[in-house]
Amino acid sequence: MRGISIRAAVTGQAPQIISILEQCGLDASALNLFATTFHIAVTESLIVGCAGVERHGDTAIIGPVAVLADYRDRGIASSLVQAALMRARAGGCRQAVMLAMRFATYFSRHGFTLMPRRALPAEVQASQAYQWQANPSDVCMKYDLISG
Repeated sequence: MRGISIRAAVTGQAPQIISILEQCGLDASALNLFATTFHIAVTESLIVGCAGVERHGDTAIIGPVAVLADYRDRGIASSLVQAALMRARAGGCRQAVMLAMRFATYFSRHGFTLMPRRALPAEVQASQAYQWQANPSDVCMKYDLISG
């Protein structure tokens, strides 16, 4: 990750974050930018990746996570996920969840495990991120921030 820094995004960077998500094939139209806090990966003045954290009670929804194609396979996404988990833990969350199961293999490498969606807290089930899932699986992934 030489020459790349991870830091918290600021409000004025929302258009760049949306652009990265779209370039990575992720739909940013349903993203709640007011509820999601982002970490970004920056090289010089270019944002090359992002990871969101959306807090609901003592649970944090992690995602979306995206890195521009030219910057993949450098550990950037892993650093962004770790920064998102640290933010959630520092904010008092007890667990983090990932709702998009198409990234299950990736997140399992970071210690996330399967859990039934019906076991998610009511605050998460009421969230825009949860409601937006077009074809939700019966499962999602969780990470224990207390012991993890």
